Amino acid sequence: MNADLREVELEPSTFASRFASPPVDLRMRVLQLGPALAVRGGISSVERLICEYMKPYAAIRHVPTMEDGSAVTRGLTYARAVQVLWRALADIDPVIVHIHFASRGSTLRKVVLADMVARAGRPLVLHAHGARFDQFHRRLPAPLRRKVNRTLQRANLVIALSSQWREFFVEECELAPAKVTVLPNPVRWNAAPPDRSGRPHVQFLSLGRLSERKGSYDLVNAFAALPRELRARARLVLAGDGDVEGVRQLAAPLGDAVRVHAWIDPAERDRLLDASDVFVLPSRAEGLPMALLEAMSAGLPAIVTPVGGIPDALTDGAEGLMVEPGRVDQITAAMTRMLGDEADRLAAGRRAHARARLFDVNTYARRLADLYQRIAPVAGFREYA
Repeated sequence: MNADLREVELEPSTFASRFASPPVDLRMRVLQLGPALAVRGGISSVERLICEYMKPYAAIRHVPTMEDGSAVTRGLTYARAVQVLWRALADIDPVIVHIHFASRGSTLRKVVLADMVARAGRPLVLHAHGARFDQFHRRLPAPLRRKVNRTLQRANLVIALSSQWREFFVEECELAPAKVTVLPNPVRWNAAPPDRSGRPHVQFLSLGRLSERKGSYDLVNAFAALPRELRARARLVLAGDGDVEGVRQLAAPLGDAVRVHAWIDPAERDRLLDASDVFVLPSRAEGLPMALLEAMSAGLPAIVTPVGGIPDALTDGAEGLMVEPGRVDQITAAMTRMLGDEADRLAAGRRAHARARLFDVNTYARRLADLYQRIAPVAGFREYA
């Protein structure tokens, strides 16, 4: 386990320990900016958990900077966010601004907001999520890349999802190491996952955007390459947004052995997790996928790639198996191994379940409260009206 993950697990919770349920007048005021809470994807999932579990420690006001819809809808949403932020910064009361960003347009829009906060002298948290932010950053024209770096450097705190991403921000964005903190994504830890022993079929499950980046096509091709006798006792289920029809067409020759769903709600997600035996996400690039943490919390071993923050969450041969991105033959071999030994598969699932507890959202909330307290203004706090 790397040092950054140990810090998340073991560092004393100073603010949270002093105020397990602090009075309202001591709660920090936090303005959180990012995608609307109803937007599909991992960033919104993290935002929703922050809004729910930070209530004992901070008065969170979430301001959407992006909503699903037309270009006009998106533009108006961003304009409203700028207006709300401007009013908050004009207020004499102290406020911490927590901005979530990904890549491309998300980064460029958030640079404007972050610069407003920095000019106002308010505490600023920049929370990096983009799975391909490193590639986006390297392709930027040099002047724009320097501008992004300067904005990141003006933040009081930059949150990275893993030790690998922290290294990128320190080395390529030239941030001071003390300014970049690893805070892996949170998950609601499932204390009692189902007993999966003795099932007649092994169901492989993949959740998230159906795309090349997530390895969706690689996964279907790998399942198709299983020997017929193994495929006869296996099932594959994929669910998410993105290229749903394209994946369905690719899987059509495999008949009922493969099911492809569009986006599903949390209740259906949990049902699929309980009904499945192995989680598979052969991504080409990642931050730290919420779907993986949810699967581990549900007691599923995983077949994944060592990209982004995944190596911080899962150890090859312990909680699951690692394959190289784009290697269909390795995915097939890993699925074959999972099909071959129920005892090993169940043991890996138990280890995954135990490891997922490190990412429990209650621990995350205490850790984030400490980070807020570290940069909070000296003046008192009051709750948002």
